[in-house]
Amino acid sequence: MKAHDNATKLMQWLRQHQPATVAQIAANGVLNSRDASDAVQYGVRHGVLERLKRPGASGNARVQYRLTGQALPVLKAVAAPSFDGLLQAWGIARTPPNIQAHTSRKLELTD
Repeated sequence: MKAHDNATKLMQWLRQHQPATVAQIAANGVLNSRDASDAVQYGVRHGVLERLKRPGASGNARVQYRLTGQALPVLKAVAAPSFDGLLQAWGIARTPPNIQAHTSRKLELTD
């Protein structure tokens, strides 16, 4: 998951540079602005980041983020898609049966 990976990358950077705004994260080249915003939202939603509101600060410096000390939840492994269940339900063999066939004959007309 992209948001999880970006949040992990953001957490590593924030360990040495917290608190920081989304603009600072993007300006330092950690993530682009959109990915930084998504990673921050993901981190806040999972309790890994907290918002620090600074009254009187300018627009994009008003809200800073810092680590809470909690870890991101571990992603569950997603099983690769498989059609084996469907094949079995439909009665289709996974490997086709070896059917004996008579040899073919070719007829040629000659003048």
